[in-house]
Amino acid sequence: MRASILLSTLAMAMVAQATSLTGPRTLVLLDTLDDADVYTDLWSDLEGRHFNLTINDVSSPVSLTKYDRRLYDHLIFLAPKMKEYPKGMNAKAVVGFMAEGGNVILAGSSELANPLRELSREFDVEFDSRYTSVLDHFNYDKELGQAKHDAIVVDPTIHMSKIDAIVPQDKLPGPILFRGIGHSANPKNSLLTPLLWAPQEAYSWESVNLDESADQDPLIAGKDISLVSVMQARNNARIAFLGSTDMLSDVFFGAPAKKQGGKETVNGNRKFIEELTKWTFQEKSALDVVAVQHHKVGEEEAPAHYRIKDNMTYTISLAEYREGEWHPFSADDVQLELIMLDPYVRKTLEQIELDDQSTVGTFTTTLQLPDQYGVFKFMVNYKRPGLTYIESVTTVGIHPFRHDQYPRFISQAKPYYTSAASMGVGLLIFSFVYLWGGLDSSVKTTKKA
Repeated sequence: MRASILLSTLAMAMVAQATSLTGPRTLVLLDTLDDADVYTDLWSDLEGRHFNLTINDVSSPVSLTKYDRRLYDHLIFLAPKMKEYPKGMNAKAVVGFMAEGGNVILAGSSELANPLRELSREFDVEFDSRYTSVLDHFNYDKELGQAKHDAIVVDPTIHMSKIDAIVPQDKLPGPILFRGIGHSANPKNSLLTPLLWAPQEAYSWESVNLDESADQDPLIAGKDISLVSVMQARNNARIAFLGSTDMLSDVFFGAPAKKQGGKETVNGNRKFIEELTKWTFQEKSALDVVAVQHHKVGEEEAPAHYRIKDNMTYTISLAEYREGEWHPFSADDVQLELIMLDPYVRKTLEQIELDDQSTVGTFTTTLQLPDQYGVFKFMVNYKRPGLTYIESVTTVGIHPFRHDQYPRFISQAKPYYTSAASMGVGLLIFSFVYLWGGLDSSVKTTKKA
């Protein structure tokens, strides 16, 4: 096992030379190339993390794959006005790009057009109607949202999911500035997670008709308005939905947060986007199974098969990728299941204490196999929000006792043993009495006339 852990650690060290586990090739789609000057700080941050950016406008032909291989590892949509996909791309191609392991960031605005709306629906995300914006007359920024109250100040300690694997709250220096369109995430989709939502006083309304009187209630309001949502597919590909392209711009990166009625503070947009892109591009919160070992208690090698009621030990080693390096993974809720159609055993694994020399987190347990023979699977199915999914399956055979391995006498059969012995003793007594304890042979019988 030590040799396998060493080889796996060396392989992971080679992969860790690239900041992202998926790769550095990133395609950025803009409405026009002139928009590239709006996001210079974002480009600088990504290039500083060793991403190779290819910036195109929607009028240029684009191909995501060639010879069934990805040409890019990540895709960023900053083209909310896009009325049709670039030549060589469509919604099906983007979904296939994710199915092959690619990651996507999709940012919209109040002018979000149909192509990106239809793409979002593929992932159970529904943006509000075109030309609507998230408005808040109590939590707006005094400078950026003075006119329409459409630049809102969002407190991440109240309106952000507490999932440190994605965006840790303690790393954000201040509130987040948002100006854009709201969306709703299907609550029945367990893979989809609303990350940032609007304050209770906010509502979604047409930003072009603010001077006219309202003739109906807003469709979504308060915390039902998702501002940023994320999704991790079953193949661990990741996608992030943002209702604002402005929150990635240089203006929002550098502007202080000046909430109406509050003090001026540093905003957390740049750090929020940094942590979000790190998660989306798999620069952190990625787990890997380094080694799996199982054997009988008192032995070291895995047997060809087990026998029912054997005592055995199961051990799995996990590592977590973050900040460009692999680290030991630590948790207290990793479980082992012994499955044949249904789980026969489910047990929480205990983590071996880490030290300065630990390169992986090792989890182990000892258990007795069930009194049922057949083909079983040792499964560790670990799925937690923000972390890549772990599904380690090891198939083993469990045999019954052979005919000469059963105990010679069992206590449950004592009544049957007693009855059989009593029958034998009774037969001996009857035979003795019948043969030697009968009538006297000197007595003669007489016949009647």
